[in-house]
Amino acid sequence: MSDLIEWSDAMVCGEDAMDRQHRVLVDTLAEASAKLAGRAGDPLFERITQDLLAYAIYHFETEEKLMQQYAYAAKQPDEAGKHIAAHRGFTRQVVAMRDETRTGGPAAEAELLRFLKDWLVDHIMSVDQQFARFVIAARASDEGSTPAAPATPT
Repeated sequence: MSDLIEWSDAMVCGEDAMDRQHRVLVDTLAEASAKLAGRAGDPLFERITQDLLAYAIYHFETEEKLMQQYAYAAKQPDEAGKHIAAHRGFTRQVVAMRDETRTGGPAAEAELLRFLKDWLVDHIMSVDQQFARFVIAARASDEGSTPAAPATPT
């Protein structure tokens, strides 16, 4: 695969846990693309894509816990619904494409790697950036709304 994914500062969304996990996903996908270039049918493909999918699901769970913690669905129901639907759709699509690679050969493998790269970059640069801004603002609001110490009577 010629168009390898690389981590860039543009992908930083400002929420530490999300950024760390995004970096792992990007680096793992880049490594997988480099290792698998021209190796159609390699059993390593199955393992790497399974590991990527497992880590993506772990990452989605992290984001969805943040959504619960900051009441994202209550405060931004449309965005929360779209975000969660994107996670579920990604998982279904990757599983379906992995199944196709078992019989489809190198073109199917390259298509899956391209899909993973394109989806990940798009998701980080759009939906996750917007969600991270929400989390950061919610955290700042929570920190700013902590009750002040009671005044000392004079």
